[in-house]
Order: sequence, then C-alpha cells, then structure tokens
Amino acid sequence: MLSKLGWLPLVALGIGIAGFIALGLGEAWSDAPTFDEPVYVAAGLAAVLHHDVTLNDEHPPVPKVLAALPVLFVRPVIPANGRWAGNDERAYSARFAEAQQRAGILRRVTFAARLMPLAETAGVALAIFLLGRELLGAAAGAFGGLVWLSSPLVLGIGHLDGTDIPFALAVVIASWALARWLRLRSRRALVWLGLALAGAALSEMSGLLVVAAGLGVVLVATLGEAPSLRSGARRALARAVLTGLISLAAVWIAYAALDPGVLGQPGLLPAPYLSGLSYLRATDTVAAPGYLAGISYTGGQWWFWPVSLMIKLPAAALLLLVAGSAAWLLVGPPGRRRALLAVGAPAALLTAFTLTMPRDIGVRYLLPVVALWAAASGALVPAAARLRPVARRASLASACGLLAVAAITTAASYPDSLSWTAPPFRPGYAVATDSNVDWGQGLYALLSWTTTHRAWVDYFGPRGLASDPVPGGRRLLGTPPDRITGWVAVSATTLTSADRSELGWLRGYCPVRVLAGSILIYRFRRPPAPAPVAGRPPAVCPGQWSHRPAGPAG
Repeated sequence: MLSKLGWLPLVALGIGIAGFIALGLGEAWSDAPTFDEPVYVAAGLAAVLHHDVTLNDEHPPVPKVLAALPVLFVRPVIPANGRWAGNDERAYSARFAEAQQRAGILRRVTFAARLMPLAETAGVALAIFLLGRELLGAAAGAFGGLVWLSSPLVLGIGHLDGTDIPFALAVVIASWALARWLRLRSRRALVWLGLALAGAALSEMSGLLVVAAGLGVVLVATLGEAPSLRSGARRALARAVLTGLISLAAVWIAYAALDPGVLGQPGLLPAPYLSGLSYLRATDTVAAPGYLAGISYTGGQWWFWPVSLMIKLPAAALLLLVAGSAAWLLVGPPGRRRALLAVGAPAALLTAFTLTMPRDIGVRYLLPVVALWAAASGALVPAAARLRPVARRASLASACGLLAVAAITTAASYPDSLSWTAPPFRPGYAVATDSNVDWGQGLYALLSWTTTHRAWVDYFGPRGLASDPVPGGRRLLGTPPDRITGWVAVSATTLTSADRSELGWLRGYCPVRVLAGSILIYRFRRPPAPAPVAGRPPAVCPGQWSHRPAGPAG
C-alpha cells in the first residue's frame, strides 16, 4: 500500500514546508534582533568582507557566513575598524547594531540575516525525509519531516540567525550519509560520509562528537562484517582514517577559503578553530543562572532538559516522538540495527554531552537530537502497515490526527512562537526564561509602547540595542522600589534569571499586560514594597493596576 503512494509523501511535505516558511517569514520580519544575532551578523560580514574569522570567539564561522550573504544585498553600514582581528565581539557588534538603527535599516538587515537560517530549517525537514526514506521508505521520511515542522519551538528558533538550526541540519545529513554507507559499504559512500561529517564539524564545535560517532560506527560496522579480527581491524582502520582525513581536509578548505592566512599556521586543525575550542571550554563550563517552572538555581540540572521539552513541545508532537520510538520494535532487525548506528549513536552522544552542560539557557541546544528523534518517529508509518487492516487504519488515523493537532498548534503560536509554552505550563514567562521564552525579540513592541508610556524599563537584549534605559524609558535597575510609581516594563529573562536578585521585589506583583509574549508591563498606583519574593511571577492582573495576588506568588 505504502509503495503505491508515489509522489504523495513528498508533496505533503512540500505543502508543510511552504506553510512553515510563510509563518517563519512573518516572524523573521516582526521579531527584533535577539541577544546573539548582531554578533553573528557582524562576524559573518567580517569574514566575507575582511577575511577575519576571529571577530567572534565562537567557532566555526560557516553558519554565520552563510547567513550574512543575503545581508550584502541590503547594503548594511559597516562601522570603521582599524584592525580585523582580536576584537571585542560584543563592543563591535554593539557599534554595528547601533549603525543599522541610526541608518533606519536594522529591521531589513535582521530580516535578511534570517533568510538562510529559515531555509536551513526547511532543509532539516528535507534531510529527515532523505534519512527516513533511506531507513524506512518515503512515507516514513515525509512523516518525520512534518513532525519536525509541527513545533512552535522549531518555528521560534528556526527564523533566527543562530547556530542551532545549521547544526541540526548538518547532524541529520551526517546521519543520512552514515545510514547510506551502512547499506552500500562503497568507497564513494564513504567519501560522502567524510564530507557530511565535516559539515557537522563546520557547523558547531559539538559537531566533533558527531565526527567521533561516525568514525566509531565505521569501525564497528567494518569489524562486524570481517571474517577475521586481524583483516577486519586493518580494513576498519583504513576506512576510518580515510573518512577522518576527508573530514579534516574539508574543514581546512572551508577555513582557507575564508582566510587564506590560516594555511601558514601550525596545528592539526586551523588555529582559529582551536582557539574557539579553548573559548568554549572556558565559557561553557561556567555555571549560569537557571530558571524553570518556578525553580531558580545556578549551574546545570539534568531534569532541565526533559522538563523543558514538555514545556516547549506540543503534547501531540511529544506523543508522536515517544510512540515513534516505540514503533521501532515492529521494524525488522536490519532496519533497527542501521537506525541504532546511524541515528541512535550520534543522538545518544549529543544528549549525554548536553545533559552535562552547566549552562541551562535553552532547549535549543537539543534541536539536533529533536531532529533525529523526528526522523525516528517516521517508524509509525511502516509499523502501522504491518498491523491488521482495522488496527492499521486506526493507527494511521491517530498518527495523522496528532500530527494535524501539532501543526495547528504551531500555526496558532504565530507571531510569538519563541515565547510559546504548552498548556498547562502558562504563562510562559512564569515557567521559562532566556531563549526558551525571551531572547530579546520584543524590542520593536517595547519601543512602540514607550513612545506613549513613560516607564521604568529593564530590557534584555543585544548590546547596542539594549541601552539602559531604552528610548522613552527610565532606568529601572538600581532604582529603589520606594521611588517607583506608574509604568514599569521588564523582560522576562531579566526578571527570572539575568537580574533576578535585583528584581526579586517585582516578582511578587502581577503584570497588567505582556508585550510580544516576553516583556511584562506593570502599573503601580503607589510605590511597591521592597521585600524580595522567591518563586514564579504571577499571572496577569484582572484590573488596571499591579498588586500582590492573595496567597503565594504564582
């Protein structure tokens, strides 16, 4: 039955991609620059125009360069700079953002920088289709691609200029290349695998884990097919070395294309790449403030990730992911083995690495794993086909119904998909922080509001745009509560994590409205009490004035 569907699975996926891109374009235009975007745009332009790959300490630069290419057509303002190496990335990106704002092209520059990431998000769905088709058939691939698209989390992050989506794309492509090689075992397939693994290493530093997983699978699979341990070991080592050399050469070529000067620098990897590793080793091991579901803490918590997935994914999508994983029990042993090696190995390695991080600032770090999980959910289609007719029809109808609910939920999250949270985890600002709900995307709405409201403001966003106070506002941070009356505007992230100690007194009061799902608006008839309050902020007040709700906060 499934083999008779022809082009229908790909057509269905194409329709889903078209709808997703339409929503993404709308949000790419309406959302203000988020915390890291000016840094990434400035770094990408510096690499393209000045062959400087060191402006941004976070490597590799390839995703930023690709995102910056459409920006060239907008003719951005490039602030003067005496040297294009060793800069303070935050200081220069602040100057860059201010220059675009003064020239009146900030929105256009930001929108242009988001076009490539949005295309890459759609590309993940196509890569999932290829991976699913390789393992289980076209219908399974299309289903997995649609599961990926049917999430406000993917829509919210997918229309922003960042590294999470490019890395997710590279990881899925690497898994597809690995699954393809496991089937063909040819030298040509091995070459493509080496290039795909290089793509992962060129998208994110943790891509080195994907390279390690890929080389490990090549070794294990080759040993498993050999008639003797000695001959198998030689062949396995030869294949792994060839794959690794191809990946290494591709990394060097990419860096040399951006900055030919790296060729004269010693090292197994390009010197800027190694510097990026050192930077991330120093910064990503520093414990950061965390907040989830009313619990404030510092450092990493393993439960942050599963709870965040429950908060940030629609229940229908979660059910499909879980059921899809269970459906692999009904898939034949050869398919299960290939999926375990090509999908399970990199997913397990990336998950283990992410869970040990001391910086719980966003479930976006798990997007590559979510993408592989979505690919695995396609097993529901062939698993249902193996059931009896009545059970098959019921299973397929249930799966399609859940997929439709998830897709409708994603469309309904527009235009504030980034701040969306699943019921009953609402309001979003009370259960999540940072890139899970507020990454600075509400600046346009805030500036529009402050033109008619003289307010005390504490806004979380990129330097250069997050001036304190923003135009039309007064500085809230550092002002004693007994001097505050009238309007107050606070970003959710500053309230629950970035400035949670200084704004502890404000968490006891209910806001009167929320801008862009991320900026809380308060109005005080009289100065508030200065006593700090622990826990989650309350829901929006029913009246026109902020007050302390009866009972505990929240």
